[in-house]
Amino acid sequence: MKIVFTDESASLEPPNPRRDRSSGVPSLPEHVLDRHRARVLRPGDAPVAAGTPTPDGTVYRYQRLLMCHRLLGDTGRLAALDDVLTGHGLRIDRSRIADRPAARMHRAELGAAGTRPTRVDAWTVLQTVRAAVENGDCDRGVGNGLRLEHLLVAAKGGGPSAGTPGGGGPGGPYPSYPDRFPVEFAAPMPTRRPVAAMPGGRRPVIAVLDTGIAPGHPALDVSDRSEGRDTFVSVDTELQKTITIDSDPEGPPLDTPWDTLVTDESLLGEVSSHFGHGTFIAGLIRQIAPDARVRSIRVMHDDGLVYEHECIHALSLLADEVERARAGDESADPVDLITLSFGFVDEDPYDQPSAGLMRVVERLARLGVGVVAAAGNQATRRPFYPAALAAEDLGESAAPILSVAALNPNGTVAMFSNEGSWVNCYATGAGLVSTFPTFASGSRSPDRQSAGLRRRREGFDADDFSSGFAVWNGTSFAAPVAAAGVTAAMLRLPGVDLSDRSAEAAAGRLTGAIRVLKG
Repeated sequence: MKIVFTDESASLEPPNPRRDRSSGVPSLPEHVLDRHRARVLRPGDAPVAAGTPTPDGTVYRYQRLLMCHRLLGDTGRLAALDDVLTGHGLRIDRSRIADRPAARMHRAELGAAGTRPTRVDAWTVLQTVRAAVENGDCDRGVGNGLRLEHLLVAAKGGGPSAGTPGGGGPGGPYPSYPDRFPVEFAAPMPTRRPVAAMPGGRRPVIAVLDTGIAPGHPALDVSDRSEGRDTFVSVDTELQKTITIDSDPEGPPLDTPWDTLVTDESLLGEVSSHFGHGTFIAGLIRQIAPDARVRSIRVMHDDGLVYEHECIHALSLLADEVERARAGDESADPVDLITLSFGFVDEDPYDQPSAGLMRVVERLARLGVGVVAAAGNQATRRPFYPAALAAEDLGESAAPILSVAALNPNGTVAMFSNEGSWVNCYATGAGLVSTFPTFASGSRSPDRQSAGLRRRREGFDADDFSSGFAVWNGTSFAAPVAAAGVTAAMLRLPGVDLSDRSAEAAAGRLTGAIRVLKG
């Protein structure tokens, strides 16, 4: 596996006023957008309030807004907000907002008010509120407390399946990169040492926020956190319930930690486009950093899409647990690294987003938790968040934020990979072999079949993953390769002690590991 760090620190280039404002916006089929109540913000069609610059393109959920906890606690500002929206035939339903102390941003539902037909659109609501602020109908605290809920897109490569970005046949716009296909894995998994052999008697923990983990894979032993067992993967059923306590009743459910087929309603019977994504990532980490423990948290649907709200809440819960550990709570189980194999392009034309996802990633870094994020697969230099947060200067005491682009096996940059001054790491992300759910078998059949002499004969079945392994491409997988490589290097540091749970020690271990990898 190749992991290369840039010599320069990540940075953001000044925005070019002549740039293509829709560059980097993922291409999603209309039925997938409808499934998640989402729209593409098109700069040429987007209404804007007076004095507001033309936005850049993004993908957002049109019936939802994120509300800051400070705004929700201010009855006067909420009343002013309701008055403004009612005058435009709109309302914000806050009745389903749960009491979630970990979250700083909460999701509210938009709807029509009164009997007049009204187009419900979150972007239009934001512009209506901004116009009201300029007119003096409400203060800036109201406008500053509202955000779009972005639809985050997985950064796996290859051609389209049911409900996946891309198009144009196998390999999508990059035919040399085939979509995932099954393989046999001949090499044994690396030996995993007992936890007592770990420095400080503790394993490094990598949180993987993704599609969850497939149960029963022979290469990945899994247990629930409540069992207290030392398995390579741990899931947390109670945490999963907390994350989805106020999930959208209209959306596909994510109420269990398992990587399962839940969203594809096509009668074609194909394996969903991102099914197995989290299991594949766990297998990569198992190959590179076998002494680690993966904490699998399900936030991604099996069509590769993530709601920003669920992601913020999951990260906030992890940050809260790290804080308890830093304060001396022995029952807390802090993570050392987090991998995020998804992201979005922000509508802010100056590349200065300040939404809740950005704040919680920075909070984790200041707590000494490294965040490793995929740079995206749109073959653009436009910043892809949260990976582009690597350009933020959080000071030397913070843990690193890695923005990871993908390399081909020969060390060149993969054609699909995003790349820019905000990328600070490259890792192998094409032609990777890893674990895949053994029960995945779709309707696509071999081109030929016959009885044979002693055993059945057939052509290659690209939709039968009973071998338990697959080949896949994407910055989705470059990110965990980098995270696992940093973890393995951390365990080789002279005198490293994982029992020191202070933020300074945790950040120092990660920066030391990166220094080792840089050579």
